[in-house]
Amino acid sequence: MVNDPEKLVELLYELVESRGISGTAEEKIMADKVYSLLENLSYFKQEKPENLKLHKIETDPLGRTFVSALLEGRGNNTVVLLNHFDVVDVEDYGALSETAFKPRELTKKLAGMDLPAEARQDLESQEWIFGRGVMDMKAGLALQIALLEELSRDPASLEGNILFLSVPGEENSSEGMLAAVPFLNYMEQQRGLNYTGLVNCEPLKENEAGEFEISTGTAGKLLPLFYCFGKETHGMVPFQGLNSALLFAQLETVLELNSELSDSYQGVYSMPPTNLKTKDLRRVYNVTTPQVTAGYFNVFSLEQTPGEVLSKLRSLSRQAFQRSIDIYNSRLEEFCQLSGQELEGVDWQPNIYSYQELYNSVLEEHGEEINRHLDSFISDLKEEVMDQREFTLRLIDELHNYCPDRTPKIVIAFAPPYYPKFRNRGESAKEKFMLKVVDRIKQQAQEKYGEKLWVNNCWGINDLSYCGLQDSQDIVENLRPNMPAMGEVYHFPVEDLQKLNLPALIIGPWGKDSHKFTERLHLPFFTEKAPHLLRHTVKELLKY
Repeated sequence: MVNDPEKLVELLYELVESRGISGTAEEKIMADKVYSLLENLSYFKQEKPENLKLHKIETDPLGRTFVSALLEGRGNNTVVLLNHFDVVDVEDYGALSETAFKPRELTKKLAGMDLPAEARQDLESQEWIFGRGVMDMKAGLALQIALLEELSRDPASLEGNILFLSVPGEENSSEGMLAAVPFLNYMEQQRGLNYTGLVNCEPLKENEAGEFEISTGTAGKLLPLFYCFGKETHGMVPFQGLNSALLFAQLETVLELNSELSDSYQGVYSMPPTNLKTKDLRRVYNVTTPQVTAGYFNVFSLEQTPGEVLSKLRSLSRQAFQRSIDIYNSRLEEFCQLSGQELEGVDWQPNIYSYQELYNSVLEEHGEEINRHLDSFISDLKEEVMDQREFTLRLIDELHNYCPDRTPKIVIAFAPPYYPKFRNRGESAKEKFMLKVVDRIKQQAQEKYGEKLWVNNCWGINDLSYCGLQDSQDIVENLRPNMPAMGEVYHFPVEDLQKLNLPALIIGPWGKDSHKFTERLHLPFFTEKAPHLLRHTVKELLKY
């Protein structure tokens, strides 16, 4: 199939048309689709049916599954082929949403639409196909299935093994990859596999120099959540309280696009944070100022640890709190001068807690009784709330109800998901070997296809974050105690990740505009170059 462009494209269309929108029941259907395609290969149908498995994610409320398939050759060296089969939704397609999963039809319909200049140019070249998932990442999935099919025809000639892993949830919270981590450790120990590397076929990006970016690592991502507790008051007498919305507004001012929270590594800079959610906790309208306003921000990491991020957030939260006090005092003075009234203000002070500090203060006040109460509350909350961010917020709010300190404050916690930064540090023998393989792949691409590959060691956010845990001590000390959802509704396998140290590489097809209605895949690269680069990469990695 790798050598048959028409069959490869037909496989791609079949996978795209199977949909698989992330966070929906469609992901279960998509897993069944991948499983059925592999089940039809003679190797898994006749020789090794026990090597193809559909794994239910036990902790997943949607009942999602991931697919594993082990192709056994000679020896124990093993390459993991990783892909995700979920895609983002199609709301951005508007009236064309019904055709988003029909690349042929969609590509034709887009011809009559107003498109960005580059997308228009690509459409008219007739070298690109458009549609949801064509490049992110059904094309990579198709390449891996095709390679598995080719190599399974003669497994005895394969110098090593291939462990194919197809997971859900990458576009959401990586539930599939997190669930697969214990399985990877199990296979390594119980089947005697020696992992020499992991290959993820996410789509390549073209940089300004015309080079395609491959990657040996990924950026990290944190989701700090801020719980702003004010002093409520009637709207007629606002200076008798401190509006929690003012606290959060100043947090927004201090944090939004603040380059102090941008991170850098080897000349690459991560984007600064942006607000992803803001809300107060009132359920009905009234004229009392909101006691609690909360929200969360995207913070990326290339070098900084969770502890370092928390330290910066604490400092910036203190700044935001002081700005709120300054505004309160200046507005009080202005109003008194305007009205001639003599209003007595309140001497507010910046008051910042981490979630761990909040918990410790409540525990000190109430003893073990608070843990029994929280256990009961969490049990009920799990039945009521599906969203992990909302779960985090509601749990903080309940805990704060028992806090002896009732003055205004900002509580900092972390909400799911957490993506650790992960990259090839060139330290272990396997990491060094991967870097040598990358050099050979770059040479192959240049000499055979005239393509220049550029290595980005901290590329985007993806499932490579869960190939190991490089900040494990900091995560245990600073992240876990401040992420109340961890171990409750968010399952982050710290111990299993500590055991896994799997050098990884992203190399796949070429596409553009991921997560946009102009998402598209370059067909010539997909059919003529990507299959051979993938095959070459796998065979080189098996030579460890």
